[in-house]
Amino acid sequence: MEEQQAPSAEPKPGPPKRRTLWIAIAVVVVIVVVLLAAVLGGLFAGAKPQAIFFVGYPGEGDKLVPTWWSNRAQWPARWLYSEGLQDISFMGRLKTAGVDVTSIEGTAPTAPISPDYNTSSGLFNTEYQAAFGRAPKLYGPNSYDAMFTLALAFQKAQTTDTNSSAFKAALRAVANPPGIAIRPGEWAKAAANITNGIDIDYQGASGAINYDQFGEVGSDYEAWSVNASAGINQKLFIPEGSWSTSSVHSAVMKANSLPVAPAAPPTNLPVGTLFDLTGPLKDFGPDQQNGTVLAATDINSAGGITIGTTVYNIQLFHEDDGTDATKAAAAATKLVTVDGVKALIGGTASSASAAAFAVIAPAGIIEITSSSTSPVFTTADTTDQFWRTAPSDALQGKAAGWYAFTQRGWRIMSVLYVDNAYGRGLSGVFAADFKARGGQILRLVPFPEDPAKVDANSILQTLFTPGSASYIPIATWRTEEYGPTLR
Repeated sequence: MEEQQAPSAEPKPGPPKRRTLWIAIAVVVVIVVVLLAAVLGGLFAGAKPQAIFFVGYPGEGDKLVPTWWSNRAQWPARWLYSEGLQDISFMGRLKTAGVDVTSIEGTAPTAPISPDYNTSSGLFNTEYQAAFGRAPKLYGPNSYDAMFTLALAFQKAQTTDTNSSAFKAALRAVANPPGIAIRPGEWAKAAANITNGIDIDYQGASGAINYDQFGEVGSDYEAWSVNASAGINQKLFIPEGSWSTSSVHSAVMKANSLPVAPAAPPTNLPVGTLFDLTGPLKDFGPDQQNGTVLAATDINSAGGITIGTTVYNIQLFHEDDGTDATKAAAAATKLVTVDGVKALIGGTASSASAAAFAVIAPAGIIEITSSSTSPVFTTADTTDQFWRTAPSDALQGKAAGWYAFTQRGWRIMSVLYVDNAYGRGLSGVFAADFKARGGQILRLVPFPEDPAKVDANSILQTLFTPGSASYIPIATWRTEEYGPTLR
């Protein structure tokens, strides 16, 4: 019988240290993978905007803003509005729709802080209130200034040919320093000084009107907010920093120095206006038209324009652009071919002004707008026929970019803009400025100019969908003042 050996003992389990180490490593790997997925997912999917720069008009805003407000938990962001939305009637409608209007803020051109402006603005506001029973809205003062400076240039140039070099030189001369300060309603004083060869400097209802070589004006800006009653308040004054000072001429002619007009009845001098009375900007158009009516009344009631031995009264022909390029072009054609206007004041929107300019430029007259602010006009006008009493959005784009980045502290933004010359121009300048300061633009999303074509849900879904930055529209502005063209 063989001798049997005892079976060998089972190996003892190893110490628990090694198992614990592998578990710890596995946990760390899982955490790292999760974190990388979150980070890379954020990079590829796109971060969420802290704020939206909204460039548009009340007509489209009536659909977009209440829709966003109803879904703000899904689409959280602050909003910064452009001046095209700075209207108390619009704010009132938003409040009625349930929007907390006190959360709204924006940027817009504003009048200077100066005694000269306070005097001129006071004269205009008092007269406007008496004539129309309410205070003027945005760009009403600019329209008054457009009409008044045109009349001053007719008087000084002694010609009704607005495309002549003499008229264009006179338009700059009567508006720019140096010279005797002329304010709204002071037509007789202005005409007396011009007749006697004394320089004048028009201090307008909207501020000092100093036309540069492009026929444009500068401006200060403001950040504005809305109170619980849907009123609009200045939140922060943003000075342009390049305002010209006027040197007052020592000689002043009194109004009674104006030569006695000939006994013959005045001849009408036709001027056309083109403002939005029915479209997305109808909240602004009537006040703009009122501004021109008030200026023409001031001029005609104080003796009219004297050219040689002929006395002219301003005769206004009003048309509605509807913030529609086709309608604006047809209206401008009628004003030129039927009414025979010598100049056109308008349109309200940049797209309407561009359509009108295509008509009036070949006709050999000038266009002067009180509200079309697209930067594209600076370089598009090569014949010195496009003028404006409202500043280019090359300024507002920078003011808004500065405010968003330095004052609000936003670093990631998206832009929602109306797809026309105004929207593309202002959004392009803003995006370039915000990026140059170190900010990030996630998306630029256009929407139709026609409110009837605005699908608010679809547009907002696109605006807030994470993803890479969309195309930034090209914006053109004066390179010597505002930097290189955005490409």
